[in-house]
Amino acid sequence: MARSSISKTLGPIHFEDLDPHRFEDLVRELAYDFKDWQSIEATGRSGADDGIDIRAYEQVTTSPTEHDDGDSDDVTTHPMEGNVWFFQCKREKAIGPTKVATIVSDGVNSESPPYGYIIAAPANFSKASYDKFREELRERGVMEFYLWGRAELEDMLHLPKNDHILFTFFGISLVSRRKSRATEIRAAVSAKNKLLKHFGFDPAHEPVLLRDTKDDQYPYEKGYKDFNERPRWSVYPVIEIHPMGIIVEVAKHFAFYGSDENEYDYTDALNLVHRQVSSKERQVNHELRINIESFCELFQKSHQAMYIKKGLVRFDSIVLIDDKGSSQHKFPHIYVDFQGDKGPFVGFNELLEYGNNYYTTLDDLKRTKKFPKKFSKPRIGKVYRGKSIDLYDRTRHFLETGASDVITIYDCDDKFQFLNQTDVIGVKETRDHDGDQILIKVTNKRQELGKDLLKEEVTDPVFTPGVEEQLGRKLNPDETIIVYEFKKIFKWQVEEK
Repeated sequence: MARSSISKTLGPIHFEDLDPHRFEDLVRELAYDFKDWQSIEATGRSGADDGIDIRAYEQVTTSPTEHDDGDSDDVTTHPMEGNVWFFQCKREKAIGPTKVATIVSDGVNSESPPYGYIIAAPANFSKASYDKFREELRERGVMEFYLWGRAELEDMLHLPKNDHILFTFFGISLVSRRKSRATEIRAAVSAKNKLLKHFGFDPAHEPVLLRDTKDDQYPYEKGYKDFNERPRWSVYPVIEIHPMGIIVEVAKHFAFYGSDENEYDYTDALNLVHRQVSSKERQVNHELRINIESFCELFQKSHQAMYIKKGLVRFDSIVLIDDKGSSQHKFPHIYVDFQGDKGPFVGFNELLEYGNNYYTTLDDLKRTKKFPKKFSKPRIGKVYRGKSIDLYDRTRHFLETGASDVITIYDCDDKFQFLNQTDVIGVKETRDHDGDQILIKVTNKRQELGKDLLKEEVTDPVFTPGVEEQLGRKLNPDETIIVYEFKKIFKWQVEEK
């Protein structure tokens, strides 16, 4: 299944949209909770800032001092005194080590350095820039220093306590997004639980009607001139409850699969996914299916396949579930916003079903033309009315009991050489339910080397005797064997033709 491309992440914050003074305001807002300040001054607003955009005084608690004579006096400290901090704000995307050294040199006097110093800029600083920053400030006697780059600024803005700052300067509220996301999750979980209650974890192709939320004409298809090309509602069988949503069968077509050549083909002339159609269309589809099946049976059994297309409807894209349905469709209706050619689906998965419920994807297969545009009626070749063939005992048993739809016969003595594809002949010592001799039709005739047959062994090992069992001897890997595939055919089918 194709994966959904929906993303819920937040993109980069656009600091460049702020003018320099507004960027200073942003840094000042972020600084308020950084320390316990006595005061913060927006010195950069005046224009003549001496390399200082923000000056702040950190509150310092002073303890009483003990004197040698044993007497103690409280040392009085002015309420506005404290460690001084300088902030320099640069709204630049790139600042290298040399530029860092220049900024520090312009803003910090070695003779009277501040206690703390911060450069804030929406830049991605390199290791060399950090190292130069530390070196310059340690030489000047600064006790605490921090370099706030893009990553640090974004981290601070993403904190819940700073959500009001993020919204004030950039119009983004992560708290609101989280609340909205929680609502989306609750809706998706509710949709999942409602569908599980109806279908269970293993739905057996039960129908569901997918409807476009923008539709206001249901159930009248004539309300849309392009309904056949862009249906606003459609019935699909549910085949799986996936962790992300429900998976329905969108299409199922007769197909060809050549595993040795990594090739495939299918015909979209008939979609086998059940749809509610008129009696006339049902009859047309029935006749078409017979014609397509008649064409496909001429492929050897191992090449006959089904093309299956699945579609995913995500739980979080479901707007509403009507579990009662309507008089026209008495099963759940699911309302989804249809999107272009994909309709209600976020993605599709295409695969081939062949053999005894084996599956393969189309990823490494090439499509080659095997099917015609139009299909003829079933073809009957020569009918051998006065002649019959003798088959292996177990094969006759399977024909009489109807245990297998296709029987494989191996011939190395040319005793069946006269039979060709679509020919019909009776089988000795067999009778159907009406007491008539069982008739078989040749669906495929081909030559294969013994080594290939030994590798494959048999088309249907459960119901068909193996090649060596039929021949009554060991098979030479280099000898050529004629392989016949037959299907049971009824007398009335032969007479009809």
